[in-house]
Amino acid sequence: MDRLGISVVESEGKDIVKVNGDIDAYSTGELKKFMTDLISRTEKSTLVIDMSNVPYVDSAGLGMLVSILRESKSAGKSLVLASMKPNVKRIFELTRLDKVFTITDTVQEA
Repeated sequence: MDRLGISVVESEGKDIVKVNGDIDAYSTGELKKFMTDLISRTEKSTLVIDMSNVPYVDSAGLGMLVSILRESKSAGKSLVLASMKPNVKRIFELTRLDKVFTITDTVQEA
């Protein structure tokens, strides 16, 4: 099992979280803890998850992302998912989560 790669880049007015690897039942705990800590400590109003290196998201990953969305809204921050691969974006469309999340084609658009 490969470890999920997570890093953050600070940009003007937003934190960009780069995720490398599958967001699935094996990695959701690690990403949730990272994002929860970031939401509580950052002063930035927008959090962007760069999903350009995420080849797969399962139902556990979707549930965790919804949970992070709720946490960010409760903290007065916006969450944007950016640069999804077509197969991952299709999962969001099939589950209608594309109507719940703000999704952009590129990180720069976020």
